[in-house]
Amino acid sequence: MPTYNCAQWLDGCMESLLAQDFTDWRVIARDDASRDGSGDKLANWADRLGPRMIVLEDSGACNLGLIGNYNAVLSAAAAPYVMSADPDDSWLPGKITRTLQAMREAEEQFGWETPLAICTDAEVIDTDGQPIAPSFWRWSRVDSRMMERLSRVAIESAALGSTMMLNRALLDRALPIERGAAYQDWWLALVAVAFGRLVALPDSTILYRRHSANATGNPYSESLADAVRRTVSRPGAPRSRLESLIKKAAAQARSFVARYRGSLKPADIAALEALGDLPNLGSLRRKLAVIRHSLWFGSSLKNVGLVVLL
Repeated sequence: MPTYNCAQWLDGCMESLLAQDFTDWRVIARDDASRDGSGDKLANWADRLGPRMIVLEDSGACNLGLIGNYNAVLSAAAAPYVMSADPDDSWLPGKITRTLQAMREAEEQFGWETPLAICTDAEVIDTDGQPIAPSFWRWSRVDSRMMERLSRVAIESAALGSTMMLNRALLDRALPIERGAAYQDWWLALVAVAFGRLVALPDSTILYRRHSANATGNPYSESLADAVRRTVSRPGAPRSRLESLIKKAAAQARSFVARYRGSLKPADIAALEALGDLPNLGSLRRKLAVIRHSLWFGSSLKNVGLVVLL
């Protein structure tokens, strides 16, 4: 549990862990120099839970950033299975049991030495806990069925970090997460797809909170009408948003190839290199690269926008 300025929600997250029917777990936490008392709340919970909770020694001492904070807590975990808990979210009943069952089934099928990640859908709520959408995947127009191809996951991942369970083989392969990673869950999903399996369950296992401090923005195309409305009100916004996404995905793709080139399939290397080059290409060459290497989103609406705006 990496924390940063999340004091108002942290208690709710911890209570949702305590309410799980599976109880053989331990929390490893680190605060990234929050300014709102998150570190004090972690200390209070550590006192309450005793050996079931470890707060890293450098908690609150310095700001490592999103990737650095995740690297710190994930690297400190020695368990065979690890789940990440974003402290602004709440876990729904049965989350651990359902996810662990899927992980054990995957290990029986593919072997415990195979890097494996399990992810699920989520219910979306606002700052005050009011419902926004019953399905994160439908709300954000991502298609979990597309996550078997590295080229698709390289441009868009449906794996939401706070829904994920990782096995030891995946952690050993993925850590440390490179600084060029766009987000920790996206990087972990890429490792799972490239070298093992990413299993997507249709269940919603968390209440995923959207608020002003989220690391990612709300989906641009929640609906066709909404996309049109936003485009009319801010004509340059769609292209600006797409450019930002491409830059993040491209930087991550370059880091991934640099790290794993010797272990990747030639077609995957070609796709990642094409994605890494996208920011430097003209419009026509961008479109050809997307088509040739199948760098598509999981939604026809978003793909129309991709082709038009590239």
